[in-house]
Amino acid sequence: MVHVSIQHIIGTVALIGLAVSVVLAYQIIVGYVEANVLKTQLNQVAEYVSMSFSNIISLTSFTYGILNESITVSKGLKLPADLGGKIYTIRLVNDSDGLYVLAEIPGRSNLYAKSPIPVSPATKVQIIMDENFALNDPSIKPKKHVYGGNPNIVVWCENREGVLYIGLGLREA
Repeated sequence: MVHVSIQHIIGTVALIGLAVSVVLAYQIIVGYVEANVLKTQLNQVAEYVSMSFSNIISLTSFTYGILNESITVSKGLKLPADLGGKIYTIRLVNDSDGLYVLAEIPGRSNLYAKSPIPVSPATKVQIIMDENFALNDPSIKPKKHVYGGNPNIVVWCENREGVLYIGLGLREA
């Protein structure tokens, strides 16, 4: 008859517990580092899109003073296809915090970045999220949000009677 001592059972369970603890600690640390890297990348994307909006708003304000007609000013964006193998979305938000770009990983509420769009207080800006909004440039289709990495993403701005309409869109090829 084989006798297994209680000390061997306790020792084996302790070793298994230690191995599981090491694996879980490793997963937690890797997840934390990955989240920090993704937040940094999302912040860079949000700042790039925000700066692009700032540029086209300035350009639209300038050209409207020169031209009497309403034109669509747009800029194509060059964004990474994914961030750390994860898809991401970009959208515009106007709330009590002001006007800003929000870049986020869908399904991960803790992975997002906001970047404000600097606009003069005297400037009237309205975000367009209506995908049926008719622009003067028919090759641009307004979107509520865009997925990063699409090569046809544009930021656009139009001045209509003193109000700057801005939004994200896709340029049809």
